[in-house]
Amino acid sequence: MHELVVALYQYFVYPILTLLLFALFGYVIMSWLFMFNVLSPYGQVARQIYSMLESVLEPFLRPIRNTIPPLGQLDLSVFILALLILFFRDWLFPQLIFATPA
Repeated sequence: MHELVVALYQYFVYPILTLLLFALFGYVIMSWLFMFNVLSPYGQVARQIYSMLESVLEPFLRPIRNTIPPLGQLDLSVFILALLILFFRDWLFPQLIFATPA
């Protein structure tokens, strides 16, 4: 049973959390590119990619934004979500998996 849990973590949970982290980085970079007019917000492909990333990440970001409001122009929800993903992926899940008896 323990090997199954380790395999599920290594081959399912860890890659999904890593993919979510990369999507978060892409979301932030694209928002900066839109803000500084490097990418046109009217470009169809860029807008579709940004909308897809937003639709994936917004359910995770909304509760954080409701709890911690933006500080002026600084939105800390993306930073907090990245920290939470790293915490769950690199510390909490391995601690829970290896704390269970074999």
